[in-house]
Amino acid sequence: MAHGLLLIDKPEGITSNAVVGIVRRSLGRVVKVGHTGTLDPQASGLLVILLGAATRALDFLDEAKKHYQVTVRLGEESDTCDREGTITVTGDPQSLTVQEIGKCLKDFNGKIDQIPPHFSAIKKDGVPLYKLARKGVFPSLDVRKIEVFDLSLIDWRPPDLKIDLICSKGAYARSIARDIGAKLGVGGRVETLRRIASGKFNVATARNLDFVKGASIDDIKQAAIPLDLALEHLPRIQLQEENVRKLVFGGYVATEDLVPGEEISTSILEPEIYRVQDCLSRILILVRCDHQDGRKILKPLKVFNLLDNLCIE
Repeated sequence: MAHGLLLIDKPEGITSNAVVGIVRRSLGRVVKVGHTGTLDPQASGLLVILLGAATRALDFLDEAKKHYQVTVRLGEESDTCDREGTITVTGDPQSLTVQEIGKCLKDFNGKIDQIPPHFSAIKKDGVPLYKLARKGVFPSLDVRKIEVFDLSLIDWRPPDLKIDLICSKGAYARSIARDIGAKLGVGGRVETLRRIASGKFNVATARNLDFVKGASIDDIKQAAIPLDLALEHLPRIQLQEENVRKLVFGGYVATEDLVPGEEISTSILEPEIYRVQDCLSRILILVRCDHQDGRKILKPLKVFNLLDNLCIE
């Protein structure tokens, strides 16, 4: 069974779900396959594919920052905020200088308000916005708080502005392109979009679709990032077999009852998530430190379906 993360360099012109389907066919339908975040069909770059038990680790991965390289077509705004939509605003960007554009980009750094595109998977009253937009329904949308960690100019060759963008998870590069164009007074939309990184995962180490189409199950297993490495940002606890068993079967472990040889890589002070590994250092369980009856306890939060690999009697 394959458990881990497979990094794919998605080309333009294919949906993220279609990539998942290709991986699933290579592995056989008995293996669960998912992904951590959709890339638009016309976008390219890093798509993080989840395999097997890793599909249950989505909420615990460190993907707080997303890195994109974006070509913004200034002088045009579309209803989809990219090249696929209908042009709704036009302007003349030819006279814009590098200095003017650089000053504009600085205003987007930090915590900002953003209105998502109407053509997006966000739901309004339980219905994805893109389905409403296709019917000509464009409801008013709430402003969302996002953070731009870095937004810098790579190249300006009118009408195309190439930018480097590092932003928080949940931010829309298409909305940033739209808002840059609006601030400059000429309109803007995404021409090309490429995801470079998601958290610590980088497209430089990703495989292409040709590899997946011709790969055996063993090839994919070898290419996948093991689940314990994918979650290594969580502090580690090494427990003995008896306490591992308690957690596997839904019990808890009091920190005061830890025995010599049970290693805690950081002091347990606050409610925090930890990864527990067995005696062979394989990821087994995610636990949360909590308080009960005046004691600090480790409670199982997620037990992965790897019981055949447990190092317990």
